[in-house]
Amino acid sequence: MRLSFTLILAGAALLLLAACGGNQPVPAESAAPPQRDERNAALRAVGVDVPVRGKFVVVNIPSFELVAFENGTPVLRSRVVVGRRATPTPELATAIVAVKFNPSWTPTPAMVRWEGARFMPPGPHNPLGRVLFELDDDQLIFMHDTNDRSYFEKASRAFSHGCIRVEQARELAGWALDMTRQEIDSSIAAGATRRVPLAAEIPTRIVYRTRFPDAAGRVIDHPDVYGRGTLAQAAGDRQGSENCSGAL
Repeated sequence: MRLSFTLILAGAALLLLAACGGNQPVPAESAAPPQRDERNAALRAVGVDVPVRGKFVVVNIPSFELVAFENGTPVLRSRVVVGRRATPTPELATAIVAVKFNPSWTPTPAMVRWEGARFMPPGPHNPLGRVLFELDDDQLIFMHDTNDRSYFEKASRAFSHGCIRVEQARELAGWALDMTRQEIDSSIAAGATRRVPLAAEIPTRIVYRTRFPDAAGRVIDHPDVYGRGTLAQAAGDRQGSENCSGAL
């Protein structure tokens, strides 16, 4: 009898706590939603939709920069050199499919004829540098390292024949291949040309946006380097004067 009375009292106490809204767990659906990613929202506002899963790269020509994303979060930001006004870098929706270590360089016939350019074997004097990123496009446009890094210090960086020189090429290669910096350096130090296909292609967009968000998500105005006068160039106007075999 005494045990039953104790159980009755305990049950009454629990009912009282429930009625008074005691320390009960908050249902999962009532938790506060995650904060909005203002940087990605700013990119969407200028027509660049960053996927929430996987790796993604965007290169913006007027701001002379590359941004790499993973699962919707920026993980690398690099200065780049793009094509001159006479040999513009085209807008592309493409993908990085492979990384080539110690590439050789073959100039275009026009570069041989007008600039006296010559074939360059792999090495420290190669215009493609030590790392090249193969893109899935039909215009022979690449992203690559360079043997002349002085251009990265300039505010306006439109100096190439159409390809994209990446200041942080080794870091980008390590991220793309899931390799450490030591492994990247060892692959380069081996000296031989070596092509490494990616396990999964990395979607890559090359865009022309004179308004583009900075690292803090603030939309910044940039020079209209090609004189287009618009935020985005129509697909029909995309062109490159030369292919990127000539990278200088």
